[in-house]
Amino acid sequence: MTAHGDQTRTENRGLVEMGSDHWLDALLGHTPRRPAPLAAPPAGSALEPVPGDRGLPFIGMGVHTVRYGPAFLLALMRRHGPVSWWQAFGRKVVAVSGPEAVQVVLANRDKAFASGWPAVIGPWFDGGLLAMNAPGHLADRRLVQTAYGEEALDGYLRAMAEDVEERLDRWPVGRRFRLVDATRELSGQITTRAFLGVPHEGVGRKVVDAVEECIRAETALARVRLPGTLWHRAHRARTWLVRYLHQALPDARARAGEDFLSVLSRVDGFTDRQVALHALFTVIASHDTTTAATLASVYFLGKHPVWQERARAESAGVVSRDAAGVDRLTTLDLVVRESIRLVSPSPILMRVAVKDTDVLGHHIPAGQLVSVCTGVNQLMPELWSRPDRFDPGRFDEDRAEDRGHRLAWAPFGWGAHKCIGMRLGMLKVKATLDALLRRYEWSYPESYEAPWRFTSLPAPADGLPTVLRRI
Repeated sequence: MTAHGDQTRTENRGLVEMGSDHWLDALLGHTPRRPAPLAAPPAGSALEPVPGDRGLPFIGMGVHTVRYGPAFLLALMRRHGPVSWWQAFGRKVVAVSGPEAVQVVLANRDKAFASGWPAVIGPWFDGGLLAMNAPGHLADRRLVQTAYGEEALDGYLRAMAEDVEERLDRWPVGRRFRLVDATRELSGQITTRAFLGVPHEGVGRKVVDAVEECIRAETALARVRLPGTLWHRAHRARTWLVRYLHQALPDARARAGEDFLSVLSRVDGFTDRQVALHALFTVIASHDTTTAATLASVYFLGKHPVWQERARAESAGVVSRDAAGVDRLTTLDLVVRESIRLVSPSPILMRVAVKDTDVLGHHIPAGQLVSVCTGVNQLMPELWSRPDRFDPGRFDEDRAEDRGHRLAWAPFGWGAHKCIGMRLGMLKVKATLDALLRRYEWSYPESYEAPWRFTSLPAPADGLPTVLRRI
């Protein structure tokens, strides 16, 4: 911990507690909470109502959610307990935090919860695993799993590694640039060939641009299809993406290639439209989440040069052209795991109650949107030693803090809906970092703290200004 004025600060204070240094923090700190129960439990049920905060009319605590992310939800849990609610932009959301409450919802033993993502982010993932429920989810998941075998992963990784090598050589050296923008662009560039079998230049760039339109619309407040709006542009982009993928399938199947679309097209049991929808979901999800994980890892490696040098030394002794090679980058594995503990690409999982139910004795009415706060679990001192600190060693076998509870660390979800692309995502992030470490070194001033903001996915609001030095 370091002294900062008359306060004692932690390195990542903004990730574990709501800030107070900015004028907006002071303003938000004076927002009236207006505590109130969510809904009256059924008479004679012995259930408790869910406690929570209404906040301002309509806006509620929505700005707190975007500005502070899991730190706000952690404060909400401290104030009201593991099952609480808050209002954000006219919508009431139940927050389920802590390992026991999270496990109840994700285990879903009484089939009371369904995917809540379509109600939150829109229809962009319709037909993909994230938006599906049983029994269709289980049936499709078994078929899609074929495209995530080790041989298939090696094929995707070969294409990614080649593109990363070529693209990173174009990054500026010796001058400041916005790493957020560069990393998003890099992810898009290495996604199109590995996932769709097309180079980025030309149709690949058009695909990524359309994907970005869908991602931007996830946080749109005005959800009407009026020309010029985010919502309208995203619907138009998704229509084009589905049509393009559907039309690309005959060629993908005929070429018997190593890209994801080609591999998935050869799976028996899907219609061409189903293949197109699952491929679209995979491209959008992989692009966005791996960008967030890469950014967090680069940031923490820049803040902790000892770990950067340790990871670089390991990379120098490993040939990482396939999944087995990347798996040997054990230091990078620790770094990425710790980075996405502190800054989880998906700090919440959305569910909706399909019938009246309860969580830890609290009444959840049918139709209620539920935010499963896995990112809060990853910051709890009850589960982690000094959770504010960047300490990759906590994932070492001799410490294994992530095994203290099965839901202490769950950035990829848990249970039947656990991210099917978890291994591929980790491989993509580690392969990108490995190539970066072999070429460049970088650091951030001790006084610099990335201003993380939590919109669709977390990213530094200032673009993470970075200066690379060639090795």
